[in-house]
Amino acid sequence: MIPALLAALALLAAASLVSTATDALAFERKPQKPAIVLAAFGTTEVEALEAILNIESRVKAAFPAYDVHLAFTSNIIRDVWHGRANDAAFKKANPKVPAELYTINNALTELAKIQEEGARLVLVQSLHVTDGEEYTDLAKLVDALDKYNTVKSVLKPFPWIGVGEPALGTGDGQPKYIDRAVQAIAPLAQQAKDAGSILVLMGHGNEHLTQQIYQKVEAALRKAYGPQIYLGTVESPPHAPEIIEAIRKDSSAPKSVLLAPFMIVAGDHARNDMAGDEPDSWASAFKAAGFEVTSHLQGLGSNNSWADIYVEHLKALEPVVKAKQDKDPDK
Repeated sequence: MIPALLAALALLAAASLVSTATDALAFERKPQKPAIVLAAFGTTEVEALEAILNIESRVKAAFPAYDVHLAFTSNIIRDVWHGRANDAAFKKANPKVPAELYTINNALTELAKIQEEGARLVLVQSLHVTDGEEYTDLAKLVDALDKYNTVKSVLKPFPWIGVGEPALGTGDGQPKYIDRAVQAIAPLAQQAKDAGSILVLMGHGNEHLTQQIYQKVEAALRKAYGPQIYLGTVESPPHAPEIIEAIRKDSSAPKSVLLAPFMIVAGDHARNDMAGDEPDSWASAFKAAGFEVTSHLQGLGSNNSWADIYVEHLKALEPVVKAKQDKDPDK
């Protein structure tokens, strides 16, 4: 990651310096429309795109003065969309897919395209749930661009840039954002209660970072909606078997479960690992254990209450970056 980032930064520097190195005194920063880059992990599932596009729509409504761009942090997912660009049959079968998806970039490439139009205020907003690997890499990228200086300060490619926190905040989360997440889950909790079911949420998780944030969210959900709520993850325990074992310790627990993704999109993990027919899916594990299973295949991003958490993060970030711009003698 670091060597690639340094190489990219060198290219950005070259792009900024080549045309102006001999004429720096004549260089003037012209006012440019500020920009927002929404950086999501992404999805290859057409039906799941709605969640990301819903967040984009709500951000555009909240920030009408900004150009809003999408970026996907997953290399594999971007490659799939790029491969579909020349697939006439796919495009005909999916006419509602926005054209921008076929050329979707990673955050660095999208930022470089923005910079080519001139220096401007840029807000990069993570569309991740926690500060796991994808968010951490994104934050390091933005920090590197923010700190990258040129010999002549007026030629700095990203003079006013910052990154917004993931939905639940950084570290082990922030109480106010955990509370906002709990509020957003209210419709699912009520759906499970009305059906007499246990609500089981599947998050993504990390193999190498703390899971305490998920434990905090589970505790907050139970405090708000009752004990029959469990939050597991794909990448690390608790998985379905551990949750089933925990449920069996409660003799009063219902014999039906509502499975739902605790992820921005109901993509591959939700459709296959959670709700799929394969023997190792969560749905299959619960059915084999004697539970009646219903799957909710809609990502958190489709929930306006959750989508607006990212709007809140952007509203918190905006004055911080504007303060940098206000103090910049070269603006």
